[in-house]
Order: sequence, then structure tokens, then C-alpha cells
Amino acid sequence: MRRFLIASLMLGLSFGLVYLLAMLALCRVEVGGAALIHRTGDYFKLKGGNSYRKFREFRPDSVYDVVFIGSSHAYRGYDPSLFTARGWRAFNLGTSGQGPLNTYHIVRTHLSAANTRLLLLDVYEGAMEQDGLESTSDLAQNLVDDGAAVAMALALKDPRGVNLLTLRFLTKDRPPFFVDSTYRPGGYSVRTDSVRKRIHYVRGRPLKLNADQVSCLERTLEHCVEAGIPVVLVNHPYPWQSDRMKHVAFNAVLGDIARRYQVPYLDFAYRHTLDDEDHFYDHNHLNQAGVERFNADLIPDLEAMGLLRRPAL
Repeated sequence: MRRFLIASLMLGLSFGLVYLLAMLALCRVEVGGAALIHRTGDYFKLKGGNSYRKFREFRPDSVYDVVFIGSSHAYRGYDPSLFTARGWRAFNLGTSGQGPLNTYHIVRTHLSAANTRLLLLDVYEGAMEQDGLESTSDLAQNLVDDGAAVAMALALKDPRGVNLLTLRFLTKDRPPFFVDSTYRPGGYSVRTDSVRKRIHYVRGRPLKLNADQVSCLERTLEHCVEAGIPVVLVNHPYPWQSDRMKHVAFNAVLGDIARRYQVPYLDFAYRHTLDDEDHFYDHNHLNQAGVERFNADLIPDLEAMGLLRRPAL
């Protein structure tokens, strides 16, 4: 048995060494201005863009009246400057494809009752139907906090998560590869173009929420309760032509979670007067005109509910 264990250990060490050498070569050899590893799998994302800038701009030692978090619906749907114009300091930590699996680790490592007076968590069924690979691929390269990157990569329960971490640590000294021209201070990204054409919407598909995403949403709410961070769940406007029955099914799940954790849930999915073509730039993302109208409706609601409030003197 002892010889077997030693042989197994040596085999494991040999495999690990070969893996590290292969990854080192793939991460260091460049082709077309990027590491060769990016040609081996489309889940490897380049460092840079919106996510890179926002996590370096965010200041945990500052105080924000509201922090937005969630998928691209969040970072393209909530404009901090519109909240600032009403006297509220805001920051947007939303990222592409970000579901609760990622949100949980960002909240746990970046936010506290001292720096966040309100956490606005944008909930979108599309993000919660995914396994989290898209968002983790982005965040594993762009997060400042090593602990958050490691935790969410391991939470994937997928060997590709280990590859993402290896890429992160082998290229940590590299500068960002690209910038996002739509990025604005406060973690927001602006789009002014419109659809201006009819889009075909697929309806009738069943709701298939990822169990890990649902579990991590509950863990996020539990953490916020324990940490004393007020939370509100929000759905930003959906196009009128989108799948309403699927959203009804999603609302049943979200409504139950909101009740159990006693957090407000504001559903703006179809509670709006926006136009599918003029106020969206694709099949589900708001353009700036849509964001301005949505935020103008949202801010007074948050104020009236006492969720946005001045600190006591």
C-alpha cells in the first residue's frame, strides 16, 4: 500500500509539473498580440475592458448610498451619474453575464455595512440560467481581489475554473489588453444606439434556473442580513415582445425568496412605457434613452420606500 501511495503521489506531482509547464508556455508565447492560450478555448477572456477598470476604480474605504450589482443588465441599466444628480453617491459593480454565483463572492469580499448603504441586486432569469463560466472567465482575469477570483472559479465545479486561475496568476504582471470606449466613471457603460428594427423573440421555452445560481442568491441575501447591508432586488425593463410567461415563472421563484429573506422586490420588467425599438439597443439591453427613463422612475420609488436615505446627523 505504501508503495502504491508513493507511486500515486509521484504520478500526481509529475502531472502537475507537466501541466504548469504547458500552461506557462501557452501563457507566455504570444501570437497576434495575445497569449497562445487564448487560441485553445473560447472561454479564456482577455484582461481589460469594463470589468478591469471598475474594480480598480471602486474604493472599499468610501461610502456609497447605493451599489448596483448583477449581469450586463446592471452595468448597462443603472447610471450612477443619474443618481448623483439626485444627491446620491452610487457605484456599479455589474459585469457581463454575472449571476449570483459570482455576485456572492464580490459582495462578500468588497462590500460591507460601512461602505454600502443599499445594495441593488439586478435579478435576470437569463443570468441565473447559466452555469457561471462566462462571468467567471471575465472576472478571473479582472478582479483585484485574489480571494474572490479563487473562490468563484472553484465554485464553478469545473476543471476550466482551474485553468482560468492558472492564467490569472501566470499573467498577473501583464497590463490590460483593451479598453472599453463605452465605460463611464462609476462602473457604468453607455450605449446610445437603438434597435430601430423588429426583432424576433423566442417564446415558450421553460424556465431552467441553475440550482447553484439560486443557492448563491440565497447565500448572498443571508450574508447581507448578517453583515447589515440593506438589499433590494430589481428587474429592469424588458421589451414588450419578450417571453412574459417565462418571466411569470421566474417571478414566482424570486417572490418566494424575497419573502423568506424579507427583502423588497421591484419588478420593472413590464411596468414601463418604453418602446422596444427606441429604448433598447438589442433584444434585452436598454440604451441611454431607456436607462434615463427607467432610472427616473426607479429613484423616486427607492426614495419613497426609504431605501435611499440620508444618514442620521
